[in-house]
Amino acid sequence: MPISTDKNGNYGPPLVSQKYSPLANIQFNATDQPTYSSLLTNRYRFLTNANVLPEPLNLAVPNWANTLASEVGTRPPIVVISSNRANWIRAGVNASQLQLAALGLGTLTFPNESDLRALTALAGQASSPPIYCPLRVGVTRNVYVVVHAFEYGYYKNVLAGTGITVVGWGFRKSQGSPADLHITGFGASRFAAIEFCKRLKAGGARWDHAWLLDDNAVALTGFPGFTAVENAMTVNTVCAGFQGGTSAESFDANKKWANTEVAQGRGGQAAVVPLSNPPGILQQAVLWNINYLTANQLNFGLAYVTSGEDLSFGNHFDRQGIAYLYYGGITVRKENVDGKEDNQTGSQALSAARHKFAGWLSKAENADSTAPPPPPITVQPISPADGGAQKLSDYVTMRVLPNSASRHEANNDMVKVRATCQAVEQITCGAIGAGFVTAVAINRTFSTNQQPAQAVQEQDIP
Repeated sequence: MPISTDKNGNYGPPLVSQKYSPLANIQFNATDQPTYSSLLTNRYRFLTNANVLPEPLNLAVPNWANTLASEVGTRPPIVVISSNRANWIRAGVNASQLQLAALGLGTLTFPNESDLRALTALAGQASSPPIYCPLRVGVTRNVYVVVHAFEYGYYKNVLAGTGITVVGWGFRKSQGSPADLHITGFGASRFAAIEFCKRLKAGGARWDHAWLLDDNAVALTGFPGFTAVENAMTVNTVCAGFQGGTSAESFDANKKWANTEVAQGRGGQAAVVPLSNPPGILQQAVLWNINYLTANQLNFGLAYVTSGEDLSFGNHFDRQGIAYLYYGGITVRKENVDGKEDNQTGSQALSAARHKFAGWLSKAENADSTAPPPPPITVQPISPADGGAQKLSDYVTMRVLPNSASRHEANNDMVKVRATCQAVEQITCGAIGAGFVTAVAINRTFSTNQQPAQAVQEQDIP
């Protein structure tokens, strides 16, 4: 049966609550469980049929032996997922060095990661130091930036001498797979980051948890510090999350906010961890229980390419009663880096690969087929003005985009592909939350214990 839905007239950036959701008021129905489930399992079927999966995940660092040795006796690491922002990160690290000198604290690092004086730009800086800058984090925990293999060399050169270790990830290409088809996307990048943490833990690290942060996170409001949140975790708590920022703020706005917080006595570390109040979306900054994920063979779903990797995982926890902490009283503050992207050869290649991958999936999902369940994916518009049952791709490109906040980009092929791919991901996220996805599809999406199980290979690339 077609999936009943309406169009989201506010679809598009900059708000996080709108930029990934082309559909509105999706009508979830238990009788459509085969359709929802196949939307997930078909993505993996497409990849296996094209000899793209199963292939090992390659994780590269300059020297694995040194990396593993550096984790002995440290606090849980900060692992940053990044793309196209090496120069902005470097500018933030430099800004933290200038700021520490300008404050004249007489210390080697800021007192703690919650010290908002780091953002007040006393030395004329033009970028905020991210919250994971080594001078803000301190010497007791390591910082890693995880990037796709296309960007590894550039990031490594730009961030040399910062105290940040760059990690490159990429799935090995098999001889029979299309030469220009690479697994990319939000789910894959976070999957790689979690697998990297699992390798660190297996290599002798004594911590149980690790932080995953978005690369433009500059502060958490009312934050009691990394250690305080770590201490609130239990062995059966899968993660701890916070209220995501609805949009990224400008450098000037963050500077003004930090100055106000400092002036009003709120520029330091909060005294206590607030009450946890789940459910919530696990996004932007999350502390993960690596022991729990390892023991239960869990990770983000590779099926989520352009959106939904965080919401789907959280919805799965809610449906299965998997415990997590959620601090809605602490908000992630991010910085807008538009105009400061790297735009170098590697990032351009990655952007092209993302578009190719999303387009390849969307084409397969909307192809004509006589074999139920889909493809093709069909929807029934709630508004009579949008016509009768039709392909999801037609509905998104002909009805949603021209009538949304992204209407000025309605004819852009990349926007069409992204919106169509996001529509599928939006449907499956909601279906997981509603409990209308089979156990087989859930296992295929979030379990690393497939047959064969996902292999991970360590690489030394100096």
